[in-house]
Amino acid sequence: MPSDDRAVSIDPAELITVGRNIFILAVAIVVGGWPLIEHYHGPQNRMLILFAGFVGLLGWSSTTLIRRHESRVPEGVTHTGGMLTTWSSFAVFAAFLSLYATTIYGGSPYDAHIRQAYAFLHGHVWIDAPNYIEHANYNGRAYQLHPPLPAFLLVPIVAIWGPDTNQAMVNVVIAAADVAFAWLMVSRMRLALNTRVWLTIFFGAGTILWHEAVDGGSWEMSMVVAVSFTMLAMAEVFGEARPGIVGVTAGLAALARYDLAFTWPIWTLLTWLKRRDLRQVMWLAPGFALTTIIYAWFNYVRYGGFFDRGVFIFVPDVPKLFGFNFFPVNLYTLLFMAPSLNAKFPYIHPEGGGQSLLLTSPAFLLALRPSFKKMVPAALLVAALIAMTPSLFYFTNGFIQYGTRHYVHVFPFLFALMALGLPDGKMDQLTRLLIAWSVFLIAFGVWHIGIYGYGGG
Repeated sequence: MPSDDRAVSIDPAELITVGRNIFILAVAIVVGGWPLIEHYHGPQNRMLILFAGFVGLLGWSSTTLIRRHESRVPEGVTHTGGMLTTWSSFAVFAAFLSLYATTIYGGSPYDAHIRQAYAFLHGHVWIDAPNYIEHANYNGRAYQLHPPLPAFLLVPIVAIWGPDTNQAMVNVVIAAADVAFAWLMVSRMRLALNTRVWLTIFFGAGTILWHEAVDGGSWEMSMVVAVSFTMLAMAEVFGEARPGIVGVTAGLAALARYDLAFTWPIWTLLTWLKRRDLRQVMWLAPGFALTTIIYAWFNYVRYGGFFDRGVFIFVPDVPKLFGFNFFPVNLYTLLFMAPSLNAKFPYIHPEGGGQSLLLTSPAFLLALRPSFKKMVPAALLVAALIAMTPSLFYFTNGFIQYGTRHYVHVFPFLFALMALGLPDGKMDQLTRLLIAWSVFLIAFGVWHIGIYGYGGG
């Protein structure tokens, strides 16, 4: 399995320069986007954008200190590589926080996670749910349909700002952290520095993670949080692969997207491939057990059983939630659904029903490039297939969405496969072209939805 940054020849001075430039980019995005900010965003969102600019300035100003610290390290000593990677990850966070904050749609009314966090703070699990919030009515109480992890993360924030907390703003911060964790993962692989930059740009701006971040609705936040913990687990697997950390992060990811619980055997295999010690691998179990206990408790106090019945109660007229008859529509959404065309500017219009993965992030095709005769790529491919299978047989393709929302939690596995498939860990022309095209498609979609909404009618 690819090892961490210490096994790769990366010039610390070059990494510091890249980090500094990313911090400068964060500031430039805020300054350059200010006219857009003033026109489209309210005072609350402007505070987030100013915070993003401040983070960029803070990181930029720290460059001299980082250089001085690095200059004092004796030649041949590589223990500061982790520090530089952390610092550069913070730079990536600042840049994408600036990008997402300046392009945020303005806030979604679908704030079920805020309502759930507020309920937790008041000692109960039922929520105050108006009609537009999807919920299950059971024994005279309303219960949200989403997994509980996002609400747990929101508890300290809601404790400060109350039920009027802007869920979209918090979502933007978590999504920016997702991209920073993606940088952390590729920094622990045998990849050239330029390759790491290109791949990270793709993950943050060439996938619908951008849209999920700036929309900020409850379904979107669930996906953003699931990606965050999955990417942390992936970074750990390609680093030291400490079983306790892999178990907790991969386990908690399933509390944001339940499908990810089915990938736990794959995380076990990936950890075993790195550790080759059964006693150590068994330390995955506490994280998985913790997740299972929280899941069972959350359902028992709501529905009197250990399994989530929310969606079944919410759509009682649907005879079954999963079936082979739903597969054609979901596969069509995943691979073939296109935007609409008409004579109204800008002529090409993302539709709310979804858009094919190949017409939003075609660079994901490169996930098919590594040799699947090797255990790690094969395991990651199986994990991706396992994680997406429930959505392929689900009764709906995702309702109102840009791209393929039901498959965002699979992106970390596909992203790792892209990285493993690069020849000698270096960029090639095909990869650059597909990443650039993906970024253009996503930027166009976010711009269109932010300005015109869905469709072109």
